[in-house]
Amino acid sequence: MTNEHLFWFAAGAMTAIAALLLTLPLFKQLSQRYSATRARTFVIGALVLVIGAALGLYRMWGSPGAISLSSKETALVSTMAHPGASPGAGAMPGTARVGSVEDATAKLAERLSAKGGTPAEWNLLAQSYDFMGRSADAAEARKHVGSGTAPSAGATAGRAAPTASPQGEALVAQAEKFRIAHDYAKALDRYKQAAKLNALDADAWANYADAAASSTGGKLDGAPAEYLAHALQLDPDHPKALWLQASLLHEQKHYGEAVAVWRHLAKVLPPDSSDSRIIAANIAEALRLAGGAAPAPAAESAPAGAVQISGTIDIDPKLKAKASSGLALFVFAKSVDSPGPPLAVVRTTVDRWPVKFQLNDSQAMMPQRKLSGFHAVKVEARISANGQPLAQPGDMQGASGTLDPKSDKPVHLVISEVIG
Repeated sequence: MTNEHLFWFAAGAMTAIAALLLTLPLFKQLSQRYSATRARTFVIGALVLVIGAALGLYRMWGSPGAISLSSKETALVSTMAHPGASPGAGAMPGTARVGSVEDATAKLAERLSAKGGTPAEWNLLAQSYDFMGRSADAAEARKHVGSGTAPSAGATAGRAAPTASPQGEALVAQAEKFRIAHDYAKALDRYKQAAKLNALDADAWANYADAAASSTGGKLDGAPAEYLAHALQLDPDHPKALWLQASLLHEQKHYGEAVAVWRHLAKVLPPDSSDSRIIAANIAEALRLAGGAAPAPAAESAPAGAVQISGTIDIDPKLKAKASSGLALFVFAKSVDSPGPPLAVVRTTVDRWPVKFQLNDSQAMMPQRKLSGFHAVKVEARISANGQPLAQPGDMQGASGTLDPKSDKPVHLVISEVIG
């Protein structure tokens, strides 16, 4: 039953009760003058007239639909509550069909990018990106939580501020729509046209770089690097641009410079950001590769009796040749029943197989979402070609079935799937 149907049921019931209270005195008077059957006929007719008139007038002047969620809101809430589910014949009338959290997130991102939104909407978008493993996009979304406005141009050091024009804004909106839909060829074409009109702000330049890199399998060197430079000239503290810049430096093997950018990003993000642990792991990895320090341990030792998941990760022999030494390997523990950021995450590198891992509360991304607080979880492992936790085409992954973290049973999973 929809909110509107519930409203009409309640309205009809209350109207009927009110009508009965009004007609009872009339029934008593009529019973004294006429037969009981004739009196009941008069009263029933009066009831029908009163109820029909009340509901008819409200239908004409009222707004029962105002209590209903919009189709976008209903679709998003439905998807977040039931990830991966698709409403069937029992779906609410007027509700868009939803296939996955990614679909709902894409629609929300498109709307906020074009028109801005409230802090709550930006925070919901950030949490959705966290759930999908798209930490760079989550960091960018959180940039707007404080202001609740559309993306701003940012600082203008070293480059003229973007020029606002209807044509330029339309091109940027189209480019963002195509980028979210993974139609990178069309997205790059619109970004290129908007750049000629000087219509790209720091957000758009960072997304331009993201689209360009995604179109070449995640490679940031070359044109994407130029676009990142423009973004950071306009806004030196832009979270997504900093994330991609650090990844670019890692790709170029400039590990010392990457450490500096990761540390800059850590200062820009809120202290309780869910990305802080991943950034810390990236700093440790860059330091290790730069020879400046030993890598940070994958996890703090869990106290005796503490909840933890441990086991091994192997790779399908057919994919072993693609998993070259030094690639980043992310291991996540995710709740099966509660969408949101991973309950624990560790970053290591591909060296030799099998890889041992351990997940516990010390690796929680959010204080309120710890492994020990959940009963049904799954473990995912992903080899990232560009060193980022967000899934990209070409990454390789594997997942366990549903398990209880308190069972203490070792987990063995195999990386056997290539993300298309």
